[in-house]
Amino acid sequence: MMGLLARLETHPESTDILNVPVSYVMRVMFKHGQQSLLSVREENGKPVGSIALHPSITAPDGRALRFSGAFSARWPEAARQRINFNGTIDMDKALRVLAFHGDVTMQHPGFHLAVAGDTVRNFLAYEADPGNAQGSAWQTLPLDGAAIEPALLRSVGINPGALPISMPNVSPPDVTAREAQISLNGEQLEVYQVTIREGTATIADIYISQMGQIVQAKTNFGYVLSAEGYQ
Repeated sequence: MMGLLARLETHPESTDILNVPVSYVMRVMFKHGQQSLLSVREENGKPVGSIALHPSITAPDGRALRFSGAFSARWPEAARQRINFNGTIDMDKALRVLAFHGDVTMQHPGFHLAVAGDTVRNFLAYEADPGNAQGSAWQTLPLDGAAIEPALLRSVGINPGALPISMPNVSPPDVTAREAQISLNGEQLEVYQVTIREGTATIADIYISQMGQIVQAKTNFGYVLSAEGYQ
């Protein structure tokens, strides 16, 4: 027992006793309904945008996660691209996705993508406007990754056959959660640390307060998200 306590004190990351189900952390977020307003910064500290997430209980058996944001992203061998997005994910009490919709707009070349899906009726509808004056129309597909991926890629002018890997062949990321402590601006916080991994590589660490608010997220692709007061 003393050995376990010593390990918790000196190397808390090396023991599983602090692990919690990811679903528990999600339920904490919906229970308190705290909105997370996050500034997006590059690793050098340069601000590039903001993101908002708002979980809410919409009915005894209904949950919704609303999201929106705007930021400028770096693209390989291309100029910065300003991206705006918003949408909602509707779930049941067990956090099973029932329906969703979202919009993504890029300023150059004026591209706009709208999607809406229904898992009960098993369909995805989307409209892609490449901003080239050719117009656009809503298309409907079954909720099948093998059909959705090539259709969406073609809508943005990408030949699916030219990609080195197909999305259906990519394993879903591994998501885990644990209780942790972090120090931000000299303040010690009790948080839930949600880690997203792809294979052995960590994609992101997300730190969520005990009231269900995201206070910080660190990614391995060059961006840090922070709540106000914790930059």
